[in-house]
Amino acid sequence: MRGAVADLRLAAEENPATAELLTAVPADAAWIEDLVQRGPSAPVWHPLGGRGGRACWWTEL
Repeated sequence: MRGAVADLRLAAEENPATAELLTAVPADAAWIEDLVQRGPSAPVWHPLGGRGGRACWWTEL
């Protein structure tokens, strides 16, 4: 997941509008397998906007 999140962050950095959006609006990514197995309310969300690299609960978004 770290590599995928890093790729998404890099893409955002290359697009100023996306980078601006990620600073204003929390955006996170999760593996579909984690969502299916553990559910969307589990700590499976990985922040894209530089809020640290650990997985978090959706309520922490």
